Amino acid sequence: MARLKGISGGTLNVAVISAGNYFFPRLLAAFTRRNTDVRLNLAVHNREELLHQLSDNLTDLAVMVRPPHELDTENISFAPHPYVIVAPPDHPLVGRKDVPLEALADEPFIVRERGSDTWNSMEEGFAGRLTNLNIAMEITSTETIKQAVIAGMGLSFLSAHTISMELQVGKLAVLDIEGFPVMLNWYVVHRHHKRLPPVALAFKHFLVEEGAAQIEAITQIVATTGKPNA
Repeated sequence: MARLKGISGGTLNVAVISAGNYFFPRLLAAFTRRNTDVRLNLAVHNREELLHQLSDNLTDLAVMVRPPHELDTENISFAPHPYVIVAPPDHPLVGRKDVPLEALADEPFIVRERGSDTWNSMEEGFAGRLTNLNIAMEITSTETIKQAVIAGMGLSFLSAHTISMELQVGKLAVLDIEGFPVMLNWYVVHRHHKRLPPVALAFKHFLVEEGAAQIEAITQIVATTGKPNA
């Protein structure tokens, strides 16, 4: 009944991986418009730091791509999460259809750091088919990676949810690569035996029931293509 009426008051402690930083504040805003007087404690971390938040009980909820196997957690997927290959708009492969993955073998790649969710997703997406990937730079900042790609320094494997603005203004392009986008999921995660406060429980239900539609509306990204809505 409390969830149906709305949760007034309380502090929502939530942590999210850095890729979620591009839409998560607006998700929180949609939630707080319905639930008055909620105080927010939002932390944005890389995967290692996020797992530390969970293991040390420093957050009620965590939002990530790959739930931890090493912790006793409850993990619920709530939205699709496409990953794509991005290039500067004038790259020769832009506009070509069904480009084989092997065509990228000699292309320089600017990638996130090893151990990050994006790095692990890239390994899964390439599925061992580009074992000698030409890594030009390894960078911990998605924003810096995007600027490097825009400058023509290489291609990158990124979450489509992090590039919606650049796609809409034509600064980046998504390559049509066979087997892409790599489709993963966003998960809301918490310790299995943790008794969630009412506001955290309400936000968990909000994500499960409305998260996918909210993220698509915010990013304007079609999950099946990783590209903006027409």
